[in-house]
Formats: sequence, structure tokens, C-alpha cells
Amino acid sequence: MTNAYNMEAFPNYQNQAFPQPQRQSNGPSTFGMMTLGAIGGGTVGYLKNRYPVSSDGAVSDTFAKNVFDANLKKNAPEENKKFFKELNNILNKIDKVKTTEDYKKLLKDNKNVIEEQCKGISLETTLETLTPDNLKNSKKSLKEILQKIMDFEITKTKNAIKLGWDNETKKFVKTEAFKDDKLFEIIKKTKSNHQWKKALKYGGITAGVMGALTMGYKMLTSKR
Repeated sequence: MTNAYNMEAFPNYQNQAFPQPQRQSNGPSTFGMMTLGAIGGGTVGYLKNRYPVSSDGAVSDTFAKNVFDANLKKNAPEENKKFFKELNNILNKIDKVKTTEDYKKLLKDNKNVIEEQCKGISLETTLETLTPDNLKNSKKSLKEILQKIMDFEITKTKNAIKLGWDNETKKFVKTEAFKDDKLFEIIKKTKSNHQWKKALKYGGITAGVMGALTMGYKMLTSKR
């Protein structure tokens, strides 16, 4: 008699392979989002800084400083390069000076600038008469003088930039009024370099933010 409940009559599922549940992807890749952020941020940075002169004639401080530095490096005599190197060195360090000895050292290390300013009182006398009581005022006076020199140079640079800028075409155009050919070429080249630097800066920042957000998203979704 045949067994109606013979096990062979039923399919054997023991060795059957069942489809396994697939792990869901945790959203877009971090690299992909960083790339997207770099492209988007870079584009914004490039376009935002394409006009170094605003419609009302104002020149960007950063752009003017870049032009000044580039012109100083390529066109200025060695004594001028040395003077402004020392000037900037003093401006960068003077606020950190706390003692008369440190201040004297700063002046000695940058004596070309100091001697240029010491038309009435010599550098030697200036150093001899420094005391803890007059240190604060001496630092303040020197910083103000040197900052005014730097501000004056930037103002002259801005005037040259505006002279070469055509507000209608939004381009630098060489006219007969602009006599310094080398400076004009530097201004044009600096414009391009300035745009790309800003593009890279914005792109890097945006890429970092997008990458961090994507990683945070992946960490949160992986715990669910």
C-alpha cells in the first residue's frame, strides 16, 4: 500500500537556495557628493569674483593687494622689494611684541624701514630711548605710520585698476591714459588668477561640507 504521506511527495526545501535580502544602499557616495560640491562651489566662486570692480567703481581690497604684490615682485627695484618685505614683517609682528628688548630686535631686524622713517631722530637714538613706559606709544605710532604707507600704496593701485577698467564691457581695456604697460598686463593676469583662486577656495569648502554631510547621512542610515 502506498503511503499517502510519503515525504517524497512533498518538495524538499532543505537544500533549496532562497534569495537573500539585499542590503539597501545608504544613498549617494561620499566621493560623488564631494565632486558635485567642488564643481558647484568652484563655479559659484569663479562667477562671483569675475568682476574685480563693482558697478559703482569700488575695487576689491583683496584684488588690489594681489595686484600690488604681483607688480612689486615683477617690476619693482630690489630696494623697494626689501623695503615692503620689512614693512609687512613689522606689521605682522608688532602686536606680538611685549618687551622693549623684543621691540628693539624687531626694529634692528628691519632697519631699512626704520631708517627710512628716522629723518629727525636716528635709529640709534630711537633704540636708546625706548623704555617700558614709552613702549606702548612707540609701537602704536610706528604701526600707524607703516599702515598708512601700505594703505597709500593700495589706494594708488586701486586708482590704476579703475583707470584700466571699462565698466560697460566689464573688461580691462588699455587706453592712452594708461601709460604703464607692464602694470596693465599684471592687472589683467591677476584678474584671471584671482578668479581661479576663489573658485578653488569655494570648491574646496563646498566639497568638504558636502562630503561631511554625506558621511553623516550614511552613519545615521546604517544604524537603522
